[in-house]
Amino acid sequence: MARLSHFAPVLLALPLLLAGCDQISGLFGKKSENPAAAMMGRVTRVTTVEMKPHRVDIERELTGRTVSYRWAEVRPEVNGILRERCFTEGTYVKAGDVLYRIEPDVYRAALDNARANLASAEANLSVTKLREKRISSMYKSKSVSQQDYDDAKAALKQAHAAVKAGKAAVRSAEINLDRSEVKAPISGFITKSSVTVGALLSVGMPQALATIHQTDPIYVELSQSSDDLYSLQKQLGKHGRVKDSDPSRIKATLTMHDGSFYPAVGHLNFTGVDVNQSTNTILLRAEFPNPDRQLLPGLFVRTKVILGEDPNGILAPQKAVLRDARGSTYVYLIDKEGKAERRFIKVSHAIGNDWYVTDGLKLGEKIILNGVNNVRAGAPVQEISHEEAKKAFEGK
Repeated sequence: MARLSHFAPVLLALPLLLAGCDQISGLFGKKSENPAAAMMGRVTRVTTVEMKPHRVDIERELTGRTVSYRWAEVRPEVNGILRERCFTEGTYVKAGDVLYRIEPDVYRAALDNARANLASAEANLSVTKLREKRISSMYKSKSVSQQDYDDAKAALKQAHAAVKAGKAAVRSAEINLDRSEVKAPISGFITKSSVTVGALLSVGMPQALATIHQTDPIYVELSQSSDDLYSLQKQLGKHGRVKDSDPSRIKATLTMHDGSFYPAVGHLNFTGVDVNQSTNTILLRAEFPNPDRQLLPGLFVRTKVILGEDPNGILAPQKAVLRDARGSTYVYLIDKEGKAERRFIKVSHAIGNDWYVTDGLKLGEKIILNGVNNVRAGAPVQEISHEEAKKAFEGK
């Protein structure tokens, strides 16, 4: 008995200490070890936060791939044996640079032949002009027949036509000779060559000689679900407004495949006007500056596109938003009887440490913040100020 009397003050104080600890445990997210106690009427002290309006950008994160701003296949326009490759693979080439040389001898010979034929036609034209002039003079004096006169006129026209045909043949031969040098159609970086010196090239061959990619700026092609677009239109109609009717003013940001952020900001370049029936998606295309060639064609990236604005957006702290076993999001409010009311809400995306709420809450309503993990629907709660909660935490 002497030993028990020695510990009597401690035993008497123990229930008070446990009660104090249990009250403080109702704050700052520490769960009670006996949740049933809250259901039996114990009052949980909590703090709340009021829903106030915020200007929120309505954005969508879409996945896509980078695509060259412009690209062109290099193909021969005349037949022949490849004599020389004039570029270094993977380097930058300018429009008009000579990339390949095809054996030109046959085309030089064709040009010489065309020029000779033209000279012959021009000589024949000179003779025909003189003959037509003489016959016309004789025809006036009735020295030749009408038939001779008509034949002379026709011969002159034929001589003129022969000269025109000769000039066209020369021009065609010059073009073919010029095309024996395969030139870059656009400026950009050129890929690996698919042929080597000595290969027989032909017009219409299935494989391109090389491909040139212009990558500054660069495109990102995105696919947006038509269902998501419809949901977005409803959201804009209910809460906000379209950011800008001009797609080029809609900004876009880029996240690389490794999670790093691309430093330059792009803009929406194109919005599809129809739905892909096989995928039920709409094509979007964003344009980004790419002066350092950090982005290469074919990269998998994530893009955030700011499509609209909600001037009265509701932001709920992430620690106040809970999820049930099915993944549905909900918060707790305090009803008129001082009891916790569970309300399911819809959230769109995270902004800092908050969730952007699209449905379920109204401006001016208060949701439980600290102590929310100890709250059960229908259980009594007591709202205290953040100052009181801070003092209770410091007193602990």
